[in-house]
Amino acid sequence: MIAIRTAHMLSGAQRAGSGTRVPRCSARSVRVVPRAATFEGLMDDASKAKMEELERRFKMADVDGNGHIDREELRNLLESMESGEVYMMSQHWLPEDELERCMEQYDVNKDGVISFEEFKQIIYDGLLLEGTLAEYESAFKAVDKSGNGTIGATELSKLFASLGNPVSLEKLVDLMQMYDKDDSGQIEFPEFLLMFRNSLLDLKDMTTYMTLDEAGAGSSGSLVDAVEGDMTLIFSEEELDALISANPDKLVVVFGALTWCRPCKGMQRPVQKLAEHYKDHIVFVKLFGNANKQTKRIFKERFQIRSTPCFITLRKGEPVYTQTGSNKEKLEAGLRSLIANPPVGMIYPSAEALAAL
Repeated sequence: MIAIRTAHMLSGAQRAGSGTRVPRCSARSVRVVPRAATFEGLMDDASKAKMEELERRFKMADVDGNGHIDREELRNLLESMESGEVYMMSQHWLPEDELERCMEQYDVNKDGVISFEEFKQIIYDGLLLEGTLAEYESAFKAVDKSGNGTIGATELSKLFASLGNPVSLEKLVDLMQMYDKDDSGQIEFPEFLLMFRNSLLDLKDMTTYMTLDEAGAGSSGSLVDAVEGDMTLIFSEEELDALISANPDKLVVVFGALTWCRPCKGMQRPVQKLAEHYKDHIVFVKLFGNANKQTKRIFKERFQIRSTPCFITLRKGEPVYTQTGSNKEKLEAGLRSLIANPPVGMIYPSAEALAAL
């Protein structure tokens, strides 16, 4: 990715004034322009200097010099780093729908371009990334614990938990649906940048996370690593196959669910307890059939799941036991029957469930 740096840099006061949280274009409806920008005749020297800096940055963004910023120039501006001082020229990462939302919001007079007044509001609203490319790349590598060049749902979950903002599996699905633009089941670097631009992540918080990460475990290089003693949330067939291949001596239980399914939510905690109790024998995988195109295909074609919750137990990739419904006692009994030397005791003992097998 090629970065082009301008000759002038913003002052410290300007950087501090713009803030670190970057709002989404679609999230802001009230436009408040500072008084100094409206009554230029009443500006003091400091305000005039800021206005001159804004004019310089507007001219920088107006590449063809025609007095306004067109759609492609706006894209380049929104993809820039260091508050618009460094432009990324080798590839585009801002999704078309995000660009369209920004144009729709800030092109107030609907003439198809961004004027200087409209540009000022973009700056005042803090839409530009403030960090350097190296800082964002370092943050990405810190979250990519496996070192495979992408961020999976488990890694994303650990990030938010470490930042003091743990998210549920359903919330993770929402985040992946929002930011996994290509439905790959992973977050690539351009999609990671969008999280910063939309204020979901903050570089200052990430600095703390990266400091803690220095003492962490090494990279495995795997697409996804099983979460021992808990469920591993997946979004692609490739992730599922990777987990099966990495655990040839264990059963793999696919918990098929839908985000709006109440019985599925009711089975969440019982399955987590089973995952902890049988962690030496079973890998539990959570698969939401409505998460993306890939999970829908796994539901319909690979496992032909027609009702949820559904539990499909695999041995070396082949189904050996299937159960639908929320009978946790029957589920545990069925799983124990497949283990040669199960652990002592049951989480949900039931004579009826055992007799039904």
